[in-house]
Amino acid sequence: MEFLEFVKKNVENIGKTTLTIAGGLFTILSIVLSFITWEDVGITNIYVKILIFLSILGVALITSILWICIIKRNYLIWDNGDEKINICYADIMKLGFPKKDKTKKIVVIPVNTCFDTIVDENLSLYDKPLVSPTTVHGLWIKNMIKHGFQISDIDSAIDNYLSLKGIMPIKELSEQEKKRGKRKCFENGTIVVVEGKNDIEFFLLALSEFDENNKSKASKEEIIKCLKKLLEFYDINGQGYQMYITLMGTGRSRAGLTHYDSLQITKSVLSLYNEKIHGTINIVVYQKDRNKVSIFD
Repeated sequence: MEFLEFVKKNVENIGKTTLTIAGGLFTILSIVLSFITWEDVGITNIYVKILIFLSILGVALITSILWICIIKRNYLIWDNGDEKINICYADIMKLGFPKKDKTKKIVVIPVNTCFDTIVDENLSLYDKPLVSPTTVHGLWIKNMIKHGFQISDIDSAIDNYLSLKGIMPIKELSEQEKKRGKRKCFENGTIVVVEGKNDIEFFLLALSEFDENNKSKASKEEIIKCLKKLLEFYDINGQGYQMYITLMGTGRSRAGLTHYDSLQITKSVLSLYNEKIHGTINIVVYQKDRNKVSIFD
């Protein structure tokens, strides 16, 4: 049922892809027929020729359905020429850390407003752990280290960008308020660009604020604000590259959003401010969360 719904909602995209594939197949057929004729291969019946024509269209249709609905697995919800909004099932970490150089892309990583880089995996060592290793923020830091970056490299990249853009903190915590980690706090929606490997640019989006116990928190209103700022930033700095956004507010940011709520908010904000989109934006639903939310909702 879900597959049929997917096909139904991607009819236009499937149609365009079918025509493209069919055009390529007919071009190949025309080239072949420039060297041999139908009679050379024993095809003289007009009905057989029509059957071959329909078979080519059928192959093109089946191939486009398989490509869009099974292999590519994207659901197009808005487009205007080269400007698109897609929803897809994927793993944001695999998108951000591909094994080889493919095409340049932007991957958005929601972080806390201090841009902390300390991931605490051993909870017994610290009274108030900082970045959780199970959040997108924590997984990103761990993957950066896995791919050859040092924490000092990440800190330098963040500090250099903030300095380059003249971005100032809105407050600075005391040692009593926060004993470990960074103490300069930036406005929600602040974005820092960090270069990864294999032509990946990371947009670190300041989303959640740590409380006195280093527990992150963000409200629905703050998530909407951050998405709007992200679109404004993408409009100016995106250069038309594809951008990937994971669902926000469903986990330890404590915004209290369900996966459905987060998807609807993201879709609504992107659609409402689509004039800021100059390229393709992909909303990424973690592939293991299929049972929590459908990309057709």
